[in-house]
Amino acid sequence: MRAAFTLIELLVVIAIIAILIGLLLPAVQKVREAAARMSDQNNLKQLALACHNFHSANERLPGYQPAPTGSSVASYGYSVHAFILPYIEQEPLGRMFEPNTQQLFFGSAPFGTFNAALASTAVTPVKTFLNPADGQDPVYAMSGGAPHAGTNYAVNIGSGLDANDAVNNPARSNGTDLRFPSDGLFWSGSRVRLTDVADGTSNTLMMADILRGTNASVTGTAYAALAPEQRRRLYASASAGRSAVGTAPGGLNPVLKTADATAATSWTGNRGGSWIWGQPYTNGFNAALTPNSSTPDVAGHGQGWFSARSPFAGGVNVALADGSVRFVRDSIPIAVWRGLATRAGGEVTGGNDF
Repeated sequence: MRAAFTLIELLVVIAIIAILIGLLLPAVQKVREAAARMSDQNNLKQLALACHNFHSANERLPGYQPAPTGSSVASYGYSVHAFILPYIEQEPLGRMFEPNTQQLFFGSAPFGTFNAALASTAVTPVKTFLNPADGQDPVYAMSGGAPHAGTNYAVNIGSGLDANDAVNNPARSNGTDLRFPSDGLFWSGSRVRLTDVADGTSNTLMMADILRGTNASVTGTAYAALAPEQRRRLYASASAGRSAVGTAPGGLNPVLKTADATAATSWTGNRGGSWIWGQPYTNGFNAALTPNSSTPDVAGHGQGWFSARSPFAGGVNVALADGSVRFVRDSIPIAVWRGLATRAGGEVTGGNDF
């Protein structure tokens, strides 16, 4: 007679298999997270080295570039990411546009029309610009009527201290006005050399993780009512009642306050929404808030607090100006974090501080 399993035996076998799967899943998840974190660090390393190679070829770091002279949308220029494409094995994509003569937008600020000749370029995802642990769709609907491919890596645009009131109240953060020189490494028209980094390249941030936005705006919802993941990916809109100061050092009038973020009911979801377009919210970060801060980002007229954030628990990966990559914990003191964002602030930041 042929032997056969009884129903009870089959149930026992199934139960054992289920237990084994339950035990293996956390281990598999940890392996996947470790692999994603390693890939993220490798991307940051490649981007930092690309900036160094650009520096070797041009005797300066790349910078955000305003649109060509005469453009009515002067701040709608190319990003740092656009200039380092040839240095991350993306020469064909980099040859599809000419930053010095081909402008990104036509028309009047704040919402010009995106140059249709660059539509296929702007919407092309670049693997090195994307964190594999971020599950958001990489393509975003951006201003100007054309979709853009996004990025998870932002360049250091400064400490985020109030540009308008640095003398009277230097501790107050109010974002960074990208149109004017900042205390970081990158702004519109910047030509920073590594020799300008007086604080030391191993003590100065170059790039950091960011979370890409939800690609959808939310109106009429208080911060407390947002889903946890929305809180991390959206930033508060605070343009109403404020004007952008048109002379250096720039900034907003009146200045931003924490309440503009915590009491907001209007939110924007295009954080990290473009690798080609040089704007603070698309591919810049400042140190106004510590990494993964519970205070939401906030912006008015394109400037404000744009934080380093990551999908990894406890902190963010950063690339320093010497090309090294570090994991910075959320608990880093704000003074140390802001000190790391300045290139020549004279702050003392030991290796054990971050």
